[in-house]
Amino acid sequence: MTGPPLRILLAMCYLVHRTGAEMFTRDLALWLRRRGHAVTIFATAFGDMADELRHASIACITDVADMAARPDVIIGNTHHETVRALLHFHDVPVLTICHDRSAEHGRPAQFSQVVRHIAVDENCAERLVHEFGIERERIELIQNGVDLSRFVPRAPLPAAARSALLFSNYASHDAQLEEVRAACAERGLTLDVIGSGTGNHLPDPAAALGRYDIVFGKGRCATEALVTGNAVVVLDPSSGMGEMVTAGTVAHARRWNFGRALMTRPITRQNVVAELDKFDAEDAREAAAWMRANGGLDTTLGALEDCAKRMRDAHPIVAVPAEQRAREIAHYMDDWIRRGSATTAHLGLASLHQHIAGLQQAFNDQQRAHQAQIGTWRAEVQRQSEHAAALAAQLQAAEAAQAAQFQSAKAALAAASTAHAALGARLADAERQALDDAAGMDARLREVYASRSWRITAPLRQISTFLRARIHRT
Repeated sequence: MTGPPLRILLAMCYLVHRTGAEMFTRDLALWLRRRGHAVTIFATAFGDMADELRHASIACITDVADMAARPDVIIGNTHHETVRALLHFHDVPVLTICHDRSAEHGRPAQFSQVVRHIAVDENCAERLVHEFGIERERIELIQNGVDLSRFVPRAPLPAAARSALLFSNYASHDAQLEEVRAACAERGLTLDVIGSGTGNHLPDPAAALGRYDIVFGKGRCATEALVTGNAVVVLDPSSGMGEMVTAGTVAHARRWNFGRALMTRPITRQNVVAELDKFDAEDAREAAAWMRANGGLDTTLGALEDCAKRMRDAHPIVAVPAEQRAREIAHYMDDWIRRGSATTAHLGLASLHQHIAGLQQAFNDQQRAHQAQIGTWRAEVQRQSEHAAALAAQLQAAEAAQAAQFQSAKAALAAASTAHAALGARLADAERQALDDAAGMDARLREVYASRSWRITAPLRQISTFLRARIHRT
């Protein structure tokens, strides 16, 4: 770093929900501190990020009067906090950053102390020019960057996408989400949702992005997904949807910060399916390579650091005549009265957001519990179904075996019946043959008895009988 370190005051409405502008402020503060600069963040409300920032030796204050040392530069991210800071430090040069095309906090502070305006994309630059009359020459385009050391490249994408992620704090359980879910189901993709709107908030999404093939997101979410290597469809439930980012369109989409100007279509199942069908793993790899070469955080924050140094060197003290300052304050107060108290609105909005986030988290926890119970019931039904199928198979096998045994017994009975009939026929034939033989012998005996030779030999038979009897007695 050349030159002495800077004393920088960052003004932000609040650091509670980790939206794009909030994460930008966090990253800028940490990066500047690592570069050796003294950094203080002034915001209306802080969330858990304050602990992380204070641990890194970054002061976090809710009253600008708590900062005793005069800063060299004020970097304003939101309108009213920037005005409060510059009114307190009335001669410090101010750099304002427009993060949003339509949000109230994106209005630039129109005071003579503001020597430079930053737009994060062409859409915001157009707002500054066409709504607030700021010359284009006073506007610098410095786009949001991503910490490439945190968002490391994922494994190569598969030839066919299998999983998708809706990455947005504005996603909730509504019709738009159901349209995206229906489209993913139609193409066989699982869909998860990350963001405070659904109660599934991840403080560090870097590790999660690598698990998905296609990511739906805008702005910072889309940028983080692209440098990770995901295929990205520009989409956000609060704004609508654009197209799949390709190697041919990534540079143009980047200049518009993958934001609202690109989301010109409604979120419908048909529109989402049409973009899913554009998935091309090789083209997504080329888009990711371009994004990593041009979207690093060091490039973005280095440009902001350089801008702040030039402001300090060119405008160490901004002397504004009392009459001009009075006119500017009067203009601001008139606008403030017409619009209402920004501080009260910010505090109320922050409290409301926290309350809604708590309700959504409770709903999400309950939904996960119900899904787990349903999963248990489905597993039990599946187990019972498999058991019933096994019993049915066993019964069918037993019936088949019984039928086979019956057929075998029936065949054996038929064979036995045939054998019995054949034996009966043979016995009948033998009986008839025996009767016939007996009748023949009887007829022959009668012939013998009736013959003349039988009668002549009768005395001889008597003598023979007498002799056998005597022999037997002796």
